[in-house]
Amino acid sequence: MSGPRWTRREVILGGLAAAALGADALERNEISVLDTIVEKGIAEQRFPGAVLYVGRKGRALHAKAYGRHTYEPDSPPMRMDTLFDLASCTKVVAGTPAALALVEDGVLALDAPVARYWPEFALNGKGDVTLRDLLTHVSGLKAYETWSVVEKKRRSEETHAEALYRHYAGLRLSYRSRTKMVYSCLNLQSAAALIQKVSGEPLEELLKRRFWQPLGMAATTYRPRGQRIGRCAPTARGPDGAPVRGKVHDPLAAYHGSETLCPGNAGLFSTAGDLARYAEMILGDGVRRGRRTLQEDSVRLMTSVQTPEGVRPLRSIGWAVYQGPPYGRPTTADPARCTIGHTGYTGTWMWLDPPTGGYILFLTNRVFPSPATGGQEGKGIDGDRAAIAAVVLDLLDRPAARRAASGKRVEPV
Repeated sequence: MSGPRWTRREVILGGLAAAALGADALERNEISVLDTIVEKGIAEQRFPGAVLYVGRKGRALHAKAYGRHTYEPDSPPMRMDTLFDLASCTKVVAGTPAALALVEDGVLALDAPVARYWPEFALNGKGDVTLRDLLTHVSGLKAYETWSVVEKKRRSEETHAEALYRHYAGLRLSYRSRTKMVYSCLNLQSAAALIQKVSGEPLEELLKRRFWQPLGMAATTYRPRGQRIGRCAPTARGPDGAPVRGKVHDPLAAYHGSETLCPGNAGLFSTAGDLARYAEMILGDGVRRGRRTLQEDSVRLMTSVQTPEGVRPLRSIGWAVYQGPPYGRPTTADPARCTIGHTGYTGTWMWLDPPTGGYILFLTNRVFPSPATGGQEGKGIDGDRAAIAAVVLDLLDRPAARRAASGKRVEPV
């Protein structure tokens, strides 16, 4: 199912006229347009429900839950505290900050060969692949792996995670490192393996200690349990037809498991409120509510282009860099503060705009009951994302809207 063909004029229709009525009227107009975009996506069955959170500098401009967990009319409604399978947004909420924390500690170096810390990784021509290469997706590793290939070679004494790591260490490069960008789940799985090898602790424990607890991200977890499972937006139907909740959708991350070691490419569950806290920390140069969790230099690595000269698409450490439509501006006054974002296959999206301090968290379960229903990536929900970005960019760039955003600070739910 193709997505809507939103034009910039359509998504901000009436906005310029409303600006003359003052900041409050402008904000109401923009919220109405955002509601229309999301509700249309639900009506056209690109996703059964969503949570949209738009903020700026610690203030919620718009935070609302839409639709239901499934398309059935008696399904639980989406709520602001609904837990979503973040899929590949795990890469920037888990793997990336954990790696940067260890770089700050001097335990890892971005430009040192991975094999310095993990000697087996040097096999088959990977001896000069660095952590920076993994985090910018220019390592030379292929995009994905089928878990059954690894399972066939797993030794009896190995866990699934250990078998995966041995498999990645033995892979040959699929292209010469640093010559192109190939987005790869294997990059962040390998980075997470490295992080856990040198830190000596599971990724979730490191993240809890360094980020989630200091930021108040109480709902974020690799392992939803108890009542939290009922709060999870389903991503599939089980053999009995019941919605599947709280189980990792990504096949590779699901095979990896998270009972001890945790995957870096996918598998994390979180809420819009928790992600808002994380986004505000990044947009605050590593500080939120007066508490520092990352150094400013580390944040700059996430908000500036880090791919080699001439390599496209552009990436920072962990994130996609948006330069130009539909998600960014053609030019950035400060090259260390680029607009960044990341999507997840399940239907999640994070967008951070350092020039204005604004951010968008658009969380859906578009894969329910199957990916085909949610529209193919790039043809379905991407149209809704682009439309939301157009509204928010227009709002954040207007002086009247900036005044409207300067009111009471709101703590994320």
